[in-house]
Amino acid sequence: MLLYDLVNARRAHFSPNSWRVRMALLHKGIPFQVRDVLFGDIPSINAGGDKLTVPTIEHQGQLVTDSWAVVQHLDAAFPDTPRLIGPDAAAHVLKFFQYWVQTSLHGPIGRLILKDLHDSLDPADQPYFRASREKMYKGTLEEVQAGREERVDAFRKGLQPMRMALAHGPYLSGEQPGYADYLAFGAFMWARASSPFALLAEDDVVHAWRERCLDLYDGAARRELAA
Repeated sequence: MLLYDLVNARRAHFSPNSWRVRMALLHKGIPFQVRDVLFGDIPSINAGGDKLTVPTIEHQGQLVTDSWAVVQHLDAAFPDTPRLIGPDAAAHVLKFFQYWVQTSLHGPIGRLILKDLHDSLDPADQPYFRASREKMYKGTLEEVQAGREERVDAFRKGLQPMRMALAHGPYLSGEQPGYADYLAFGAFMWARASSPFALLAEDDVVHAWRERCLDLYDGAARRELAA
């Protein structure tokens, strides 16, 4: 099992979607190796074939891309390991939560750390990142990140659904971590690897949850270089 994963200038893995897959592999106990790539390396993964993104896994000669498709593949290929995506309605609810993460975590976090993220990248990736993200956000990286000290409270208030869920157990999935936790945790690992900006107050239950996730699987995530 080979995982293609993005790295920054410090060789820290920062892709939130890749962290979903990495935690899923650890959850299932599947041995894997990581191949570090830059943004500019991604087209070479499949030597000009189908368009791939990161994360991509290579398993038994097959390339699987997109985190949801990867996790579905892992559930199908390793049926005797703990399942990550439940059947039928459970899968639809988890997919809904993935959309919530993308809109309520990735979007706001990006606006708080975008310039820091650019500065953390390998210099070869910085021109592509600046051009693509400034087009996406319709402003310069500096403009997007400006005023974050005043805006971070609104982000923290938006985490109330997570606090409500964590009132019922140490993890979003209950007493034990599950894929819902990995979906949300990936967003915070993205920030942790890319920016020193404090997204969470230390007395927040979401902060305590993040710390528990950092310690999962012998501290695999905590060992990753932080900004």
